[in-house]
Amino acid sequence: MSIFWMFATAISSSLITLIVVAFWGHFYFQPRLRNNLQQELDEQVENAAQVISERVEEGVRRGLVEGVRNLPSREVLEGASRSLARTGAELVSERLGQIFGSPRKDRS
Repeated sequence: MSIFWMFATAISSSLITLIVVAFWGHFYFQPRLRNNLQQELDEQVENAAQVISERVEEGVRRGLVEGVRNLPSREVLEGASRSLARTGAELVSERLGQIFGSPRKDRS
């Protein structure tokens, strides 16, 4: 009978140890681990957001610079607008001359 009590004592001791370790893990270790993992995850998300923000900002800046570089220069735009205005004025002048007759230049 002593072997039976020896096994019963060993099994009950093991069960009590397992129960104590389970409670320790559930109430002490798991919350601390969860908090540490949450902090680490928050830091990684913040770092990722910062990297993404920097890359987006760099991409937008590069796109704006390339867009401005691809625009014609100010002089070209001014020349084109003057030429367009001059051509438009000549067309209007010709049409008005055709409608009302050519203007007399001898009036002074």
